[in-house]
Amino acid sequence: MAFSNNKQVFELNADYSLALKDDSMEYLKMELYHNQTLISHVSLNDNQCSMTTHYLCDGRKEFYDLLIDLLGTTESSIRSIDSKYLEIACNVHFGSQKTFTKLKIFKIQFICISPMNNDQKDEVSLDPSNWNDVRSLGHRIMDDMIDYLRDIRFRPVWRQIPLEIRRTIADTDFPLHGQSALEVYDEICSNVLPYPVGNIHPHFWGYVQGTGSTIGAFAELISGTMNTMSWGGHQSSIYIERQVLSWLKVLMDFPNDDTSSGVLVSGTSVATIIAMAIARKKFSNRIMKVYCTKETHSCIMRALDLLNIGKENLIFIPTNSERQIDLKILETTIDPHSCGFIVGSAGTAGTGAIDDLQGIATICMKRSHDLWFHIDGAIGAVARCSKRLRLLLKGFEHADSVAFDLHKWLFVPYECGCILIRDGQLHKSTFSQPPASYLTLMNGGITPSEGEVFFSDYGLELSRSMKSLKVWMTLKTYGIETFGQIMEQNVDQVKYFTQLLQQHSNQFQILVTGPLNIVCFRYIASQSNMIDLELLNRFNRQLLVTIQERGIAVVSPIVFDSEIFGLRMCITNHRTKMFDMDRFMTQLIELTNEFLNLEEYLSIQKFISN
Repeated sequence: MAFSNNKQVFELNADYSLALKDDSMEYLKMELYHNQTLISHVSLNDNQCSMTTHYLCDGRKEFYDLLIDLLGTTESSIRSIDSKYLEIACNVHFGSQKTFTKLKIFKIQFICISPMNNDQKDEVSLDPSNWNDVRSLGHRIMDDMIDYLRDIRFRPVWRQIPLEIRRTIADTDFPLHGQSALEVYDEICSNVLPYPVGNIHPHFWGYVQGTGSTIGAFAELISGTMNTMSWGGHQSSIYIERQVLSWLKVLMDFPNDDTSSGVLVSGTSVATIIAMAIARKKFSNRIMKVYCTKETHSCIMRALDLLNIGKENLIFIPTNSERQIDLKILETTIDPHSCGFIVGSAGTAGTGAIDDLQGIATICMKRSHDLWFHIDGAIGAVARCSKRLRLLLKGFEHADSVAFDLHKWLFVPYECGCILIRDGQLHKSTFSQPPASYLTLMNGGITPSEGEVFFSDYGLELSRSMKSLKVWMTLKTYGIETFGQIMEQNVDQVKYFTQLLQQHSNQFQILVTGPLNIVCFRYIASQSNMIDLELLNRFNRQLLVTIQERGIAVVSPIVFDSEIFGLRMCITNHRTKMFDMDRFMTQLIELTNEFLNLEEYLSIQKFISN
């Protein structure tokens, strides 16, 4: 050991030496020398010292003392590796008599000092110069995100973004020069994290947005780190996607073999475009008419437009009293001289109505060469995870295609959907293109000509993210049975809230409820039919907005018969509890009583019975 300029210098292996300096203000500074020439250095703060030692040491003072003790031994257990790392090994004694010993090994990465070369231009990388700083930030982000999920009930469901925050975001300078990642993350904590749409909150019951999960979030971190482009070839992400699709085929009662096919996509909108394109390919571009109800998801209309099928070929079929497609009218309406794309809903977006899928299948099988049976399962298809709810969803085994979302009721992080096609060869022939020269298949390597799947041959995208991992991790971690239990739980919660509404039928009217997880209702003040409809509509619009703006809950709007405004509750939320229904009912009554004292609604009071 030697002292130099307030530094303690210790001899290491292979002509390396280590200089230590404890800057009591902030950092433990370490310099690595080779043949007395400084070649690299690093500075560690308290947090970095703790993490580097896997929390064996509490801060830089304890780490400094540990290094001094180890370096003072006859044969030091600290050595340099390739001038880039310092490996530290020490025995930890534990037990009541200190009779047990465990060897702890940890590494420190140094920042190399480049030799002077005025003719050589510095090369740039996005990797950090100090991985310890990144590790520190990463640990902070991970801890913050876990706390963010853990403490979700202590925050409002939704809050407006303050004007000053919106201006701050809008006025951010063009980032010509970067800033520290820590500063960027601090901005996220201040300007982004507090203002989500709220779908991970237990009281989010609007639209149909899933809550995600902790495992799904971890999967996104892993996928983002791997950053693999999952178009196909010999790589792990393709095998994971193939396995996920195999599971989904089983769930949807499709053949679990190569005769059927599928691909993970962003959501049901893209999945529907793929299905409609394949059907048109089957019909050799003959006139294809699309038959569905007005309750069907709007993605049907978007796909029809994008594929230039023509709105004149969109045929809306009336619904029955259960808001299902009327099979008798459907059968008599189908054009016998053209092809048809028949859409059955496994849970409509507005009310959760489930069409008679077996009945539609029977109609399509009468002209199997001319009719394509497509199931829109954006909301309800995954309810087949539940043995109880699966009974409502019979007929999948006859579908030519099923489009469904995994980011809704299966709680996979956004975005992720799936399309399954019964005729796998037709699926591939619709989208497969001769590869560009730079994608030439080889006799081996990453892109072998045989034995591998290229999912770019089954959809719109060549550049594809690794969606499969978050599905795979989610299903493996929680299991299909758990999702089935949650889905039944959500359905039961909606039924219970419907009962609460019925108990207050003198104040609230149930507009629609269905077999799944949706109930639509409105405030009516009394059973009187004398209250002006527009006044009630205005009351209910204000009620909905106030519920959202006060952070009580998120329910979404719905309009029936082009004139009756209602509030729509749709629970796709594994965090919602039954007691949330009681609490929400109480808050609804309190709000309506508050509104009745507003001048614009005083006229309603005369209709309320004492």
